[in-house]
Amino acid sequence: MITGYNTDVEHNGVVYHVQTEDKGLQTPLILSLVYTGGAILASKRSPYDDLIASGFDQNVLAERLQRQHKLICAAVHAGRIEELKRMGERAPSSEEPAAAVPSPPAVDEAAALNSVPANPPSEPFAAEASDRFSISEEIEEALTVSLLDEKHLHPGESVTFRIEVTKQTDSGRAPAPKANITVKVLGSSFQPSSTYSTTDSVGRSSISVTLPSFTTGRAAILIRAEADGEVAELRRIIQPA
Repeated sequence: MITGYNTDVEHNGVVYHVQTEDKGLQTPLILSLVYTGGAILASKRSPYDDLIASGFDQNVLAERLQRQHKLICAAVHAGRIEELKRMGERAPSSEEPAAAVPSPPAVDEAAALNSVPANPPSEPFAAEASDRFSISEEIEEALTVSLLDEKHLHPGESVTFRIEVTKQTDSGRAPAPKANITVKVLGSSFQPSSTYSTTDSVGRSSISVTLPSFTTGRAAILIRAEADGEVAELRRIIQPA
């Protein structure tokens, strides 16, 4: 089971809590709940039986989970509250007890390692007929960060990350110059380290790091971009030796 996400999103003075989690291989489902005032406002369920049938890949599941959570948060942030309410009128199922909003887990580096989510794929998520509400690709993420060349990461090697940051504009996506970039190396068996940079005029940056050597535990690279008050992240697993 992949660790999920808990995010508070404010719109017009109201704080909405968005929770997305993997229900596990016994119930292959990504479940997102939107809470307000301690009650469930809406939900979205995305089965992933196709992943199991084609050979389970945790990285692909992590990508789907992160994308679904980000799209729902974006819908709330964009003010699609009434749409969520109308489409969430059906009573919660047994999977969604109408209880108080659970306290979000503390966000720490160890928890980040458990999910190791990747940057969301560009293709839209198809909405199932049973969804309480649909999240379409009309909502664009304000800021995105991506790697120009994907590679397998291994302990002890030196690697250069070629990073691209883009932002949403009225005319479409455009490079994000002068975005602050942080590349953090996280691990359960070593101390974290960070390297910083800034994107150039075309929204790109190159950062070289030496990955720590380790043989046990989890490790990952976290790449974080910040520009104009917006934040985007992606993570990649460091394969143990």
